Amino acid sequence: MFPRPDVLITWPSGCDYPLFRYQIKLFRRWFNKVIVCFYEHGKPDFTPWLRLNFGEAVFTESAETGNAWRERAVEKALKLSTSPFLLFSEQDFFWKDDRFLKLTFSAAQNFDTVGIKNEPRLHPCYLLTKRETLEKTSKDFGVQGYGKDHFSKVTAELLKVGTFKDLKELSLYPISHYYHFSSLTWNLFRIKDQNIREMHEIENFLLYNYYSRIVPVPQNKKWIAFSYYVENLLTNYGRFLNG
Repeated sequence: MFPRPDVLITWPSGCDYPLFRYQIKLFRRWFNKVIVCFYEHGKPDFTPWLRLNFGEAVFTESAETGNAWRERAVEKALKLSTSPFLLFSEQDFFWKDDRFLKLTFSAAQNFDTVGIKNEPRLHPCYLLTKRETLEKTSKDFGVQGYGKDHFSKVTAELLKVGTFKDLKELSLYPISHYYHFSSLTWNLFRIKDQNIREMHEIENFLLYNYYSRIVPVPQNKKWIAFSYYVENLLTNYGRFLNG
């Protein structure tokens, strides 16, 4: 019997992630609660629509709009969590199949934390840990100093107070078994801000953009329109097709 963790997600109000919603729909039976904490970032505000169309999930929101946006959102989500296992994830992390979850959830029964070591922290794109282990830390999810990122302090503490298993030690590797599109939200907001000089992985981003509008989940018309705008902006072919 595998643990059924609560999934904790922080979500900017100005974005939809249809492919991530589809992933949650496909694998929903593996989880206890799916907890989404919205925070104000970007327009238009998709949160009312998402509350109605996301699927089986629990929603909350954080009023923090400053530098502490992520830690306040995580803290709000944690207050709604009841499972003894916690899965922190991000909308840009995709696993291939049930086997991925089976291996990581099985490992979570024998190790306190399972995830990806991305020095100097464990990456919160996929971070599976026991609640009792997290309670031994400061639960400080913020940015700690120059060159560090969210979850730097808390994941360093997780490594000190408990055992850890890296995905590669489970023979789970990038591309073959999972894909982390770490620049996804960055790209979305560069387009929204009309500043596309620092776009990342444009070819992969365009594929993501296309597939995000054809997956069988409820689709927001404004987000569909945005996806076509992306193609018009980034490709000559998009302008040819949609002009």
